[in-house]
Amino acid sequence: MGLATPLTELDDAHRPGRHTLEGEARVVFTLLGFVSDIVLDLDMPVTRARDLFTLSMYRKAEARYRTSTRVSLAFDTALRTVKKIKKRYKEGAVEQGDGPYFNLRRKVYFMLLNREMDLDEIARELPINYEVNYARLSVETLIEQGLCEEIDRGRGHVTYRAVIPEGYVNFFREDHEAAIVGFERFLSAMRKVVRERLLRGNSDTSLARGFVARVRREDAEDFADDLRAAVVRLLMEYESRADGIEEAELQDMELLIGLAPSE
Repeated sequence: MGLATPLTELDDAHRPGRHTLEGEARVVFTLLGFVSDIVLDLDMPVTRARDLFTLSMYRKAEARYRTSTRVSLAFDTALRTVKKIKKRYKEGAVEQGDGPYFNLRRKVYFMLLNREMDLDEIARELPINYEVNYARLSVETLIEQGLCEEIDRGRGHVTYRAVIPEGYVNFFREDHEAAIVGFERFLSAMRKVVRERLLRGNSDTSLARGFVARVRREDAEDFADDLRAAVVRLLMEYESRADGIEEAELQDMELLIGLAPSE
């Protein structure tokens, strides 16, 4: 591990200071883009997303700092505020938060899951502050997303019906919780990559790369299997090199593998 550079050898531009915050803000802003895309995919209101972010940050801070006093220092807020967040978290605010869980478009989708409706019927079911144009816009967006279909009943009467997409995930299936825990481990390793590559500038032993390969649709499953097998072979090779080496000479490395259709 390299020695820290003496402050006397650094000019003002390279010393830690207020200008450092600009780079830190860009890192956080970029990473939150990932969460923002998921929030938009789920039609979640920004107020709900903001509340979940606060609860998530509390959970991480509590695990890291252990005491509410130190958490309040990390949050830069009063201790009583942190205690309120803690109480909400312990009482299940992640699952049962305040305010709307979803936006207008998803409300329309849930309505159409219950029964087939036309635009006037949808508009009458919406809160009074929305106009019929919101009903039309919601339906048009749902159709674009493949979540709704238009049905011509003749004589100018058009109705709309919800569509359950192919590959719909049932969040009540038995293995769903285990999948979330596994993905949380994946994201924890990603945090370490961000820390080493972006925050510490370590490009020698940290790597963040994205690759795109064109494969036939019928080969996609075999491609994933071959990738897993190749990674396992590589890991076994380096593990064998580490056999018999003193612990002080070893370094644990976390490897991330993410593969999905780029559509």
